[in-house]
Amino acid sequence: MDEKSVTAVDYLEEQLELEREAREVMPYEPDVCTYPKSCRQLVFACLTCRRQNEGANIGVCYLCLIQCHSTHELVELFSKRDFTCDCGTSRMHKGSSCALRAKQARELVAAESTTNTSVQMSSARGSPVKPPRLRTGSFSESFAFSSIDLPPADDIASLDNNYNHNFEGKFCSCEMIYNPIQETRTMHQCYLGDVCGEDWFHQDCILGYKPGIHRKPIQSSGENMLDELPPPGLEASEDKPLVTPLVDEDDDDVIPHFPEIDSFGEFVCWKCVEANRAAFDELKQYLKIVVHHMPHFDLVPDAETWKTQYEQYKDKNEDEEPPTKKIKTEKKIPYSVFLSESFKDDITNIMASLPEKSALGKFLKSVEFFSKDDPIFQPPKEEMASSTSSTGSLFELGSNALRTLPAPQAIEGLHAYGIMKAKLRDFLRGLLTKIK
Repeated sequence: MDEKSVTAVDYLEEQLELEREAREVMPYEPDVCTYPKSCRQLVFACLTCRRQNEGANIGVCYLCLIQCHSTHELVELFSKRDFTCDCGTSRMHKGSSCALRAKQARELVAAESTTNTSVQMSSARGSPVKPPRLRTGSFSESFAFSSIDLPPADDIASLDNNYNHNFEGKFCSCEMIYNPIQETRTMHQCYLGDVCGEDWFHQDCILGYKPGIHRKPIQSSGENMLDELPPPGLEASEDKPLVTPLVDEDDDDVIPHFPEIDSFGEFVCWKCVEANRAAFDELKQYLKIVVHHMPHFDLVPDAETWKTQYEQYKDKNEDEEPPTKKIKTEKKIPYSVFLSESFKDDITNIMASLPEKSALGKFLKSVEFFSKDDPIFQPPKEEMASSTSSTGSLFELGSNALRTLPAPQAIEGLHAYGIMKAKLRDFLRGLLTKIK
């Protein structure tokens, strides 16, 4: 036998490695859309649907990313608080309804029809069973019973979603279009987000450096290596690191005067601090809670200039003169705060002792996630089927089927499977490219 030839079982074992890789990247059951619940969840901006709907900002949940928007241009926004999935809603009225919710409606209609058949037969009135109403209040009898195509998107869109320029693919105060292949700078997400919309900011932009002066070009050979990728499963079986274009990791990548990353837990941007200035002026007095508060200057050209302005900023803020005696017309310099890892426990400990008229006390009552758990919703994880179960993995089902097939049918099956594998691989490549 040729050294390069493999048996059918060997081939399927190779695919099992690909299946394991896929489960690590996308471990959740892609069955139920999060639309019925507004929650803190992973959100993906769909730029394709945005272009198709007159520039409407559209964010979809993880599950709709897989089932409904996998061929679209997407941007990963990470977590957004109190967000309702836009898939299939009137925001994307030129598209179709959510495939997940449509499937649920279809299954519910089928189940109710089966359950009520005997009731219909014996009913004196003989009234027909109607399909359940969608959240829009409309009926879709043809779709519910026989139509293969999805109906138009017309579910009610949430009025409470908070949209910002992230949904256009832009991030930070520098309005940069995010490209994960070319981006070399570290970004932090604002934990509060009531003004910025939980935006992400570059470290140098947080301090107020001129945009781009700390951006380093990536090292690239200039060669297209896509066609040189190993076959599916090989990466996992050989335990090799993923080769991607990276910058050199050295001390030059550190932004001058930015706090060390392991010295704080969460970050609140200067925009959100300014909107709640009185509260944060109180909060920064608690050094166990606010471990750093860094000013945001305007277009500083270099580290030395920033240091000079920072020294002047500290001198003004450490002035013992009562705030009421300071000139009210003096422009206040905005600042960002960096919260400790234990800030929630520490805030809980001080809340009871705050004065009744405290701006900080009022603020903390309005944002409970500063003192209470604020989990990110995760769909149920998809569990690997055991070899003894009635269903199984691709490997188990395929190997069992091949052992029972005559040789000609087995060869035809492998040929068809090879075509499917190639298409799946191309699809996954495209998906990883589109999720920026």
